[in-house]
Amino acid sequence: MTFMVTRDVFAAPTPTPRSRLRVLAVKGLEKLGMHHVLFIAFTLIAAFPVFTLASWVQNHAVRQEMESAVDEHLLVARNLTAAFSRYDYDLKAGFRLAISTFYSGEQAEGLKDLLVSLEFHHISIVNGKTGEVERYIPGLADASSPHVVLKPETLAEFRGLLKGDDIEVTDLRRDSAGNPAFFLLKALPDGRIAYGVIGTQYLIKLQKAIAFGARGYAVVLDRKGAVVAHPKQKWIDGEFDLSKSPPVQAIIAGKTGVMQFFSPSDKADMITAYTSVPETGWGIMVPQPMEELYAKANEVRTAALAISFLGLLAAGVVSWLLAKYIARPLQSVGVAAGAIAHGDTAVRAPNFSPFVPRELHELSGSFNHMVDELSRANVELADTATRAEAANRAKSEFLANMSHELRTPLNAILGFSEVMRDGVFGPLANSRYQGYAEDINSSAAHLIKVISDILDLSKAEAGAISVELGPVKIAEIFELTVRLVEQRARAGKVAIEAEIDRRLVEHAIATDGGKLTQILLNLVSNSVKFTKPGGHIQLAAELGPDAVAFTVMDDGIGIAKDDIATVLTPFGQVASAYTAREGFGLGLPLSKKLAERLGGWLSIESQPGVGTIVHVWLPLAAAAGDERALAEQYVGFT
Repeated sequence: MTFMVTRDVFAAPTPTPRSRLRVLAVKGLEKLGMHHVLFIAFTLIAAFPVFTLASWVQNHAVRQEMESAVDEHLLVARNLTAAFSRYDYDLKAGFRLAISTFYSGEQAEGLKDLLVSLEFHHISIVNGKTGEVERYIPGLADASSPHVVLKPETLAEFRGLLKGDDIEVTDLRRDSAGNPAFFLLKALPDGRIAYGVIGTQYLIKLQKAIAFGARGYAVVLDRKGAVVAHPKQKWIDGEFDLSKSPPVQAIIAGKTGVMQFFSPSDKADMITAYTSVPETGWGIMVPQPMEELYAKANEVRTAALAISFLGLLAAGVVSWLLAKYIARPLQSVGVAAGAIAHGDTAVRAPNFSPFVPRELHELSGSFNHMVDELSRANVELADTATRAEAANRAKSEFLANMSHELRTPLNAILGFSEVMRDGVFGPLANSRYQGYAEDINSSAAHLIKVISDILDLSKAEAGAISVELGPVKIAEIFELTVRLVEQRARAGKVAIEAEIDRRLVEHAIATDGGKLTQILLNLVSNSVKFTKPGGHIQLAAELGPDAVAFTVMDDGIGIAKDDIATVLTPFGQVASAYTAREGFGLGLPLSKKLAERLGGWLSIESQPGVGTIVHVWLPLAAAAGDERALAEQYVGFT
């Protein structure tokens, strides 16, 4: 017989990182106690509203700071607007009073002090055609102005600004000394023009009086967006043009409100209120860095987080105590269950205190009642098991004795039938006797086989099968098995093929050769019996790290999944249109018992109409004892 040599197909699957993490997670969860689970659950339940509240408080604090800043900034901007409106009214009133003195020729008492307090640097009447100063009020700050003749283009600009009898205030300009100033203009009879020059120190003084937080301030602009008053002096001196800034554009458009913008001077995001003085068009901004509002909100957030942490800590302590309160009775029931599982059936769950919840009292009572019922049932089962064991021993002894008593006459029948069949003492007188002798011989041989199987199965169930380990070559076992069923396979037109792992061809393993031969012979015989003509049977052996796997595969009639357990029980047979009537269903159960006696196992995979695969796994060190040393002595690949 020719054997096909196969490669080693035993390969342990490599666990993936995800599977390892899953195993670690499961092991970690298995170590958690009930009070840990309850503690974590209670704490998480408490944490959600606590931190949700903290987040809401923080967002609410930011909104509140924004709303407060809007209200405060608008209030300051409007107060500044009112102050500048009153200042404008005073300026124009003083200017009119000063003009009236030019015509009356009498200067009112205290007029000069009033004009100085209003920051008038110069008041005069000029010729509307030549620009020459005709009259002026002496003693004001700008002494050089009476000697200055207005340039034609300045004179033309002044005439263009005048509207009827109203007093007009110009945009920010420079006076004769080069200082920032505003001009007041009024048209007089005979084409004359009265004009006054006022400084910006009063506006700067009001601007400096405004402060918000650490970096909040006020800004005053002329109607075109030039800086009049600002915390940075260089912005005042340079009359910086802020007309491109969004809030200044809103001021020029005559709007009042609050917005956020990026401040070039502060290089930061700012929130500012903006408005304008209706009489003069002066713009007022009250900006403050947004980070100051966020800082205030962060203080609230820090306080909220601190309170949340303390609340969560308190919730954790309460959760831990509550979890222990609930879990301790459950743990006591679990301890009692563990003691009972280890054989101490006298243990019972304790009686809990009145403060323990009613459900736990009911659990304890139900558990103790269940244990009492189980104890009574165990006593009854033990008595039943004792009687069943005695009956099983009696059955095994009966089968063993009957098998011995039956085999003695059967061997005589078998021997005499062979003598008659072979004509040892001469031919039979009638040829029909020859056929009867053959039938008697084959029937006796079959009956002896059945009786031997019954005896072996009885011994296996009683644990009386002895194992004799020794060096066994798989190739020889395969050759013997195939040779014993070859004639029957040829008669049934069934092909048998054997495959052996290349490392098993020359080397031996330590096992019981007789028991292994019996297992494989039963399996291959079954395959031959239940495989149709033209079918194929494969007998294979593969080597693993600590075991040898045998496989008997056929393409016979197969077994339904629900019937596999049946065929593995003694005398278990499944009805089929192709089922051979020979045998009592002892081959598979006996093979399973023998495999288990050798320390291995037997399993079946099958599908009706497709075929059957029987797996037999035998360890290199047999379970009959610690035979590892013997295995290493005989097996060259260990």
